[in-house]
Amino acid sequence: MHATVFSRSLNLALLLVIASLSGPICAAEAPIPPKRTEVERVLAAARERPSERSAERPLQIVLLADRKDHSAGEHDYPRWQSRWALLLGGAAASDAPAANLHGSDRPDRALPQGAAQVRVTTADGWPSPSQWNTADLIVAFCYLAWTPERIADAERYLRRGGGLVVIHSATWTKPQPSAEVASVLGVGGFQRWRHGTVVLETTQSQHPICLGLPATLHLEDETYWPPTPPIDPSRVQVLAGCREQAEPGQSATSLQPMFWTYQHNPGRVFGCVLGHYSWTFDDPYFRLWLLRGMAWAANESPYRFDDLALLSAAVAEE
Repeated sequence: MHATVFSRSLNLALLLVIASLSGPICAAEAPIPPKRTEVERVLAAARERPSERSAERPLQIVLLADRKDHSAGEHDYPRWQSRWALLLGGAAASDAPAANLHGSDRPDRALPQGAAQVRVTTADGWPSPSQWNTADLIVAFCYLAWTPERIADAERYLRRGGGLVVIHSATWTKPQPSAEVASVLGVGGFQRWRHGTVVLETTQSQHPICLGLPATLHLEDETYWPPTPPIDPSRVQVLAGCREQAEPGQSATSLQPMFWTYQHNPGRVFGCVLGHYSWTFDDPYFRLWLLRGMAWAANESPYRFDDLALLSAAVAEE
């Protein structure tokens, strides 16, 4: 009897070891991708507005990341940094083979060109003084270690007209939400989070960023809420949100911001709560939200990067 119990215990221990060696298991599954033809209709709607597609000035873009801090397929900052450097800056910015973050590489012949008139550099942890001084747009995807000195860096940058985009973990302020960070980003952090299906509702369909995008979009990702301290609606415009429990244990839900714009005159900030899973960055609609937010923050036509949305994207062919 004792030998049998010992044997079972040993087998269980071996199974646990094998499981740990096989890598982290993600319970979530990638959502079904949208049809290419549906995305192309959104792109066509923007192309019909040439007056809003101004002449493209040279742009210096900094992609800010840090070391990976989650399981496989989650918070993969280095992979995002390398592959979006290719997407935006072409072969001159990155030697990545493709721009998708999830699954097998999906190369595209247009990727080495990047976006016209764009130069991409990268930063780890925090931009250098030179990058703060020369960048037109800084895009952060990682937790940001805010200090009074770093808040001052960002404020100086925005006062000179720079654009700032914060993605997912960059919107979560550690160790706790901060009114000082809210003065820079429009949102100073959050209190709760949830993994699972996100039903994204567009709230400002007339905003140029939202042109043609679905009124409702289903994603599989992670939400943060509520914005803390509460947002200032006179300066923060929520473009899309999803419904979450107002308080733990309550059945009532309220719309929580997932995408927002913030005027820090003359600088601009675009906030994006979503982006936990790598596959989210391959969804062409999410890409359009993010690419248009980036272009808007850089004070360019929001459709400047639209043509990048389908490169290496996850789409269903008909």
